[in-house]
Amino acid sequence: MKRAIHPIKADMMRLHRMFPAKFGLALMLAFGLLFGVFLKNGTTLLASGYGVCGEDIGFIWNAIDPSAPDESLARSAFAGTSLFVPLIVCLALLQERGYEEGCRISSARGLTRFYGVLAHALSSALIIGAAYSALCFLLFAIAIIRGGHSYAHGMLAAFLPAMIVNTVLVISIALETVTIYRITGSAVLSGAAIIIGFVMSLTLYGAFLQAPIPSLRWIFFLPGPYLGVGCALGYSDMGQLALLGYGVAASCLSVLIYALVSFRAGGVLNGSSD
Repeated sequence: MKRAIHPIKADMMRLHRMFPAKFGLALMLAFGLLFGVFLKNGTTLLASGYGVCGEDIGFIWNAIDPSAPDESLARSAFAGTSLFVPLIVCLALLQERGYEEGCRISSARGLTRFYGVLAHALSSALIIGAAYSALCFLLFAIAIIRGGHSYAHGMLAAFLPAMIVNTVLVISIALETVTIYRITGSAVLSGAAIIIGFVMSLTLYGAFLQAPIPSLRWIFFLPGPYLGVGCALGYSDMGQLALLGYGVAASCLSVLIYALVSFRAGGVLNGSSD
C-alpha cells in the first residue's frame, strides 16, 4: 500500500497541472464576487419557506431571521450554489477531458489502471472541493460586510460544519457528472442530466414537503433535496449526518461505477496496466 501512495500522489499532481484549476477557481470567485455585490438582500433562489432558519430549503441570500442571525449569515454563504452548479458541472467535465492523456502517461510510468482511476477521482474531488470552499468563504465575508455585522464566533460555528457538508455534496455532484460522462461519452448529455435533475428534484422536494406523495420518493436518489436543505440550513427536514451520508455514499458509488466503466473501456477488468 505504501508503494502505491507515491504514484497516486504523482498522478494527482500531473492531473492538476493538466487541468486549468487556477482558471476555474478564478472564474468561480469572479462570479461569486459579482453575485455578492449586486444581488439584493432577501433574495431567494429555488427556495421555499418563510425565511425561518432551520425550516427553509433552497438558496437564500442575506435574509436575516432575527431569531437566528448567525445561521442567517451562514446560509447566505451558500446562496450562490444554485447558480454555480452548472459551472461546477462544466469544471468537472473540463477536468475529465484530460483524463485520457493522464491515463496514458500513468500507464507508461507503470501506474496500474486502478490507481490511475483513484488518483483521478481524488484529484477531481480536491479541485472542485477547494474551489467551492473558497467561493463559500468569499460570499460569507461579503454577507457580513454588506450587512454591517461584527464578526462573532457563533457565525463561524454555524458556517464551518455546514460548509463541510455542502462541499461533500458538491463533490458528489461532480463525481456523478464525470461518471455519467464516462458511461454516455457525451458532455452535453451528462451535464444536462445533472443540471435538470438537480433543479427538478429540488423543486419537487418543495412540493413533496407540502403533500408527501409516494411516487415522488425517487427524488431522494438525486442531490437536489440534500443540497437545498444543506444550503438553507433546513435541518428540521434532514440532519447534517443524513446529508453527509448521502454525499459520501453517492461519491463512493460514483467512483466505483466510474472505475468499472473505465476498466471495461480500457479492456482491463482486474486493474492491471494496459
